[in-house]
Amino acid sequence: MKLLSSDLRLMRTLLYRLLLFSLLTLLTQVGGLLYLLYLPMVQVIKRRVTNKTLARGIRFAAFCTVYMLGSWLLISPLARLNGRVPMPVFSEAQLQPANYFYVLANRHFVQPELRAATIEVAKQMGEEVTLYYLDAGFPFIDGFPLLPHRSHDDGQKLDLAFIYHQSKGQELLEGSPSWLGYGYLEKPRSGESNQPLACKQQGYWQYSLLSSIVPQDRNYTFSEPLNRKLLLKLSAHPSVDKIFIEPHLKSRLGLSSRSNIRFHGCAAVRHDDHIHIQL
Repeated sequence: MKLLSSDLRLMRTLLYRLLLFSLLTLLTQVGGLLYLLYLPMVQVIKRRVTNKTLARGIRFAAFCTVYMLGSWLLISPLARLNGRVPMPVFSEAQLQPANYFYVLANRHFVQPELRAATIEVAKQMGEEVTLYYLDAGFPFIDGFPLLPHRSHDDGQKLDLAFIYHQSKGQELLEGSPSWLGYGYLEKPRSGESNQPLACKQQGYWQYSLLSSIVPQDRNYTFSEPLNRKLLLKLSAHPSVDKIFIEPHLKSRLGLSSRSNIRFHGCAAVRHDDHIHIQL
């Protein structure tokens, strides 16, 4: 029985570690590998710290330290050798992450040309405007999926938050109106093309899924002048090949003549909560 009990504990431990490795890999690409670098520390901590609660806290702190230092000292330099660079985190006042999850999860890597183009457009918007980016890409391996996106697998894609005003006055919102970064919708108005409804009627259940997760209270005002200015500058930039937004926003903002601003297809999710750009 003791042997059986020991075997079960070992199996549970291995299963737990496999699941954690898989989850970290799916969410961050490199987190699983950094977790393997951390594992030798587990037994050292167990031998030296007898209090289980304290030991758990120390193990968590140790993993966070390994993950953060590994991402900074190892992943970023290697990604540059792979032709991908991180989007600005603190270095650019007018281009920042909407949520630091994208940075902590190493989902903010792009090809240098896309980073340079986005910084250039951010500066063209004027000092009063800060652009906020969402998901970009992982540091390595073309074709490695950045879930839940259908693309974002080659460093050539980047999502930007739309520009909103606070509920009162003209003060601009910092970051995204959604805790997730996605899902806060600028819905079609009466008389506008309703692509989300058309996709739903065709059976694409996932198209508006995020709207059921993210609160849709209208505490912010979609800035039509600034979003139009942003999309015009993005579409005019020689490095930007395609931009995806919902058809009703393209029409509302007077961008019908911009052929590189397109509909992305019903198999994706709706794009009236963010702007997708790609080389």
